[in-house]
Formats: sequence, structure tokens, C-alpha cells
Amino acid sequence: MNNKSVKSGFGIGCIIFVAAALIAIPLRTIQFFTVLEGGTGFYSETDWSVYLLFGVLAVSIIAFLVFGFTKRKTLEYSLETTKRPGLSSLSLIAACGLALDAFSCLMKYSTVEPSATAMDSPVNASQLILMIEAVFALLSAIYFILLWLTYLNGKSNASKIRLLALAPVIWSILRIVIRFMRTISYIRVSDLLFEMIMIAFLILFFMALAQANTGISAEKVEWKLGAYGLPAALLALICFVPRLIVMISGNSHLFYSESTVEFCDLGVALFIIGTVLTRVTDRIPEANN
Repeated sequence: MNNKSVKSGFGIGCIIFVAAALIAIPLRTIQFFTVLEGGTGFYSETDWSVYLLFGVLAVSIIAFLVFGFTKRKTLEYSLETTKRPGLSSLSLIAACGLALDAFSCLMKYSTVEPSATAMDSPVNASQLILMIEAVFALLSAIYFILLWLTYLNGKSNASKIRLLALAPVIWSILRIVIRFMRTISYIRVSDLLFEMIMIAFLILFFMALAQANTGISAEKVEWKLGAYGLPAALLALICFVPRLIVMISGNSHLFYSESTVEFCDLGVALFIIGTVLTRVTDRIPEANN
């Protein structure tokens, strides 16, 4: 059953995902070296690559949503108790990424300057949210470590990890709140726009995952895992891979000043892909007596 969704389940959505990623990631990388202004993240010009990138993203996201919705009655989420070594490894990678995000939040906390209206307070709003995000990043890392152990030994199906299942949802909400607090145009800074759309889909995916794993309000939630998860994973890779290439090439000055390489994006993207491929399957028809 573990490999069934490669041929069925959300298989067509995964093919669309691969095609979109192969086009969008190189395009975004090229943009860093051609039309993106370092520091501000603004486009210096709107050339063919901008229209093509937004076109690919729009078409693929719509395709994920439409395909998922049309299969909402035929998909199921595999709760089979079995060893899942691949998904186990991806869960551990996600845990490491979240632990790094907690550390990053603590580092940012020490560099945030108090606002003029909060000079009398030892902690301003941004610092408070960063602290809370660090806490929930650690709780999310613990959740993924438990998933790692669960999938590694194959003795349970993760349905008993209930309270911690909400930690990634809250962590994602805090991430998007931090970005809403930035006093800059969300439309003109494409990095910020991609991040916010990505995190919005992450919130929806992790909520659906919590429902599917725990069985709480889980009826016909399976389609949401692919329909929301694949857009989140695609945007996460678009945010991570080009920045990593730019950083390795020694051109970090090309980054938007408040968007850097975040390994948590890679971790959750890989986990989502693994989940959709191995746990979202076609529903087995009930046998007629």
C-alpha cells in the first residue's frame, strides 16, 4: 500500500509538481542574477521570466486544488501500521530544520530593536512573537522526532500524537504573523509574497494532517493533503533552492534583506512530498457481500 499512490492516489498531482518545480526553480534562480534588486527584493524590470514564473505557479496551484477537489470522494489516508523508512528519514530532516528555525528565532530576538512605542517594555511585539515561534518550532521538532520514531519502528500509525500535532500549525501561523508586521509592500517584494503564500498553504496542510492522523473531523480531509501540501512544498523549494545557490555562489548581497536561506522550508517540503506520495492513496472499494 505504501507505494500505491505513485501510480494512483495523488499521482497526477505529483507529476504536475515535478514539472512545475523543474521550470520554476531555475527561473527563480535566474531572476536573482538578472531582475531582482539586492536588499530591497524589488524587480528592476518585469521581463519574460517574471510572467512565466507567475504563470507556472498560478496554473500549477489551480491544478493541485482542482485535481484534489475532484478526487475528494475517492482518496483515503493510509493509517496502516507498518515501517516507513523513507518517510521516517524525511521526518527527521524536517525535525532538524525546525530546530534550526528555533535557533534562528533566538538569534533574531537578540537583534530586534525596540520600537519607539515600546521603549518602556523589556520585550516588544516582534520579540515576543519570535520567542513564541521558537517555542513552537521546538515543539514541532519534537513532533517530527516522534513521527520519525513511529515510522522507523512501525509499531503505531501516529494517531496517538494528538496535542503535538497542532504545534506545526501554530508555528506556521506565527511565521506569517511576523511577515505581516513588516512595513513593506507584499506585492512588490516577490520573496515575501512567495513566503506568505507558502506559509498560508502550510497552515492548511498541517491542519489537514493533524485531522487525518488523529481522526478528529477527518472525513474527506485526504484530498486537502495533496491540494494544500503540494503548493506549499513547491513554494518552499522555490524559496529555498535558489537562495541556497545564490549563497553558495557568494552572492548573498542579492537577497532581500529580511529573507535568507531557511532550512526548515526544505525540511517541511520534503516531508510533505513524502506524505503525499506514501500516505494519500485511492480508496479501496468495499467488497459486496
